[in-house]
Amino acid sequence: MKHLSTTVLKDCTRISASIDRVVAPTPAGRLRAFVLHPTHDAGRAPLVVLHGISRNAKELARLFAPEAARTGRRIVVPHFTPNRWPHFQRPCRAARPDVALAGLMDFLATQDAAFARPAQIFGHSGGAQLAHRFAMLYPNRVARLSLVAAGWYCLPDDRMAYPYGLNDKNDRQLALWVRRHRAGLARFLSIPTEILVGDSDTGRDESLRQTSDLDLVQGTTRVARAATYAEALRTAATQAGVSADVTLTALPGVQHDVAQAIRVAGLARHVAGPDLFPFAQAV
Repeated sequence: MKHLSTTVLKDCTRISASIDRVVAPTPAGRLRAFVLHPTHDAGRAPLVVLHGISRNAKELARLFAPEAARTGRRIVVPHFTPNRWPHFQRPCRAARPDVALAGLMDFLATQDAAFARPAQIFGHSGGAQLAHRFAMLYPNRVARLSLVAAGWYCLPDDRMAYPYGLNDKNDRQLALWVRRHRAGLARFLSIPTEILVGDSDTGRDESLRQTSDLDLVQGTTRVARAATYAEALRTAATQAGVSADVTLTALPGVQHDVAQAIRVAGLARHVAGPDLFPFAQAV
């Protein structure tokens, strides 16, 4: 790809996929990314892999490299660096990671038309938060959602005020964001969505947002909140007259650790498809 350096990470030298480092100019600011190129093109949607607050993009690029080689899929791992992107989990007045992500895909599409296809978006923890909010704002750019262990969600209903839900509480600023998220809601609800969480991801650590209203409506753990979100999607889809494809999957023995989920439960292989988990259970 033009303008991209072709630095192959050491761990991937025996794998039939190269990893390029990219710095994309976007309307919201520069965004770094690792781009995984397989040696063959299977014609499938590109896969975007979004890290959480550990910002372990390089590690995720290494862990997903075998899947690029196996499936022939292009895989993009954005890196929201802390100095440029202190806030990346959701669009807000202080930052527009959604605009940056869209701009990254547009930039890549100028080099390779395959990146113009609607993408599958995978995110873990904070990355899952950005993934589902990006899909709400840009549903036509998303072919599939894979959300793993988000700390909390933007429910597609008005039980909670934005950003926890789509109630604007008669606040003009909130109303603007709610209108943006509601504009493509029917299309968003039709996106095939898998929600995954480790069945041992039940801790209430400092990275888990905790308020009385959030605990009451969405649940007290990531496991409970995942179940709440799955049910909210199904209910909203029914009310909108949309056929929903929503699955909720528990990863046995997995805590809040994406690398553990990949190595123990086969998460990366499952997400890249088409194989099923060796151990996971539908809920």
